[in-house]
Amino acid sequence: MIKVFAYNNNICYQGQKLKNNSDTINLALEEIKKVQFAQNDINYVYKIGAKPPFKNGQEVYDFIKNSKIKIKFAPMPSHDTHAQWDIDENTIKINEIYKNNKNKAVVLAISEAIIHEAGHAKDNDGESSIQEELNCLSLNAMAHRDYDRKYPNIYDSGQENIVKNGVTLYSEIYFEQNPYRLIKKIQKSYSHLPPGDVIHPACNLAYAIKYNHF
Repeated sequence: MIKVFAYNNNICYQGQKLKNNSDTINLALEEIKKVQFAQNDINYVYKIGAKPPFKNGQEVYDFIKNSKIKIKFAPMPSHDTHAQWDIDENTIKINEIYKNNKNKAVVLAISEAIIHEAGHAKDNDGESSIQEELNCLSLNAMAHRDYDRKYPNIYDSGQENIVKNGVTLYSEIYFEQNPYRLIKKIQKSYSHLPPGDVIHPACNLAYAIKYNHF
């Protein structure tokens, strides 16, 4: 959850219907509505200490619509920054390098990024913690596994960074029985954050990530 510079919006609202001028974002939103988290996946993420803020993709879509959250492509600090939640603009921003990319794997990866950032937006507090990241990462990891079941081998066609080193990697390491790689990956990206906060009390895994105890 990083505050970034302001850019022109690529999405508007008309009545109760989400309408935007990006076909890629439209396709991603349509996929989000159909996401169903497997019960086994939900049980597992709770077991390791994550608490996903949504129960399924329709909840995510409805939250975005009802909260009038904008979604747009925008410049990012680096190639490895796939998406950001900007609380000041009430906007989910997707790295502009994927603008107009309609490759199915990329569209699905963008939808996962939107789901993740919607988890941050639900707090509406402009801050984050390792626990909050664990919670939001559980969303896109479970969504990724749902897509894997619906579209076997679909990610084989996506060579972009958001697919190979983003959603695919996190889903793979999130559900490993040994959390070592997950701990090291989250340490690399989020060790500067506090283990938890008032809204997101830290679990044992969050403390392990913060203080390298595992």
